Amino acid sequence: MTGMNGENNKIIFLLLCFIVALFLLPGSFFAQAAASDTADCNINLGPCAKRIGAAEIILDITPRPVKVMKELSFTVILKGKRADRLILDLGMPGMYMGKNRVILEKTAGGTYKGKGVIPKCPSGRKLWRAVVYLPEAGNSTANNNTKADFLFNVTY
Repeated sequence: MTGMNGENNKIIFLLLCFIVALFLLPGSFFAQAAASDTADCNINLGPCAKRIGAAEIILDITPRPVKVMKELSFTVILKGKRADRLILDLGMPGMYMGKNRVILEKTAGGTYKGKGVIPKCPSGRKLWRAVVYLPEAGNSTANNNTKADFLFNVTY
């Protein structure tokens, strides 16, 4: 019996070392998720702004509070740059939640609007990322876009 406990302790020790390594290794999935788990936009208090070069991007999501599994209105105001339409990509930092894009159509001036839904994460995490892609002048391919990231929390 004593020999079996020693073997079990070794297995448990090795398993714990492996789990710790997953969280600490640079570039690992878990290290990236842990490093980006902070909201930089409190969207439930109002619009958030980012500056990318000469362009200012203002993101608003309504109704508030921003809830999962409800139709939401996404508005982006773009200053210092022009585009016919914008693409908003919704996802979770460190967790693939499927492709979830909202096409934002130009309404007036530098205002773009679209509708979409943020799905509920089975893990219960509430941090989401909205990436606004700004096409470079004369180029509409995804690889040549400038982007603005907004990290925000949703409610259930």
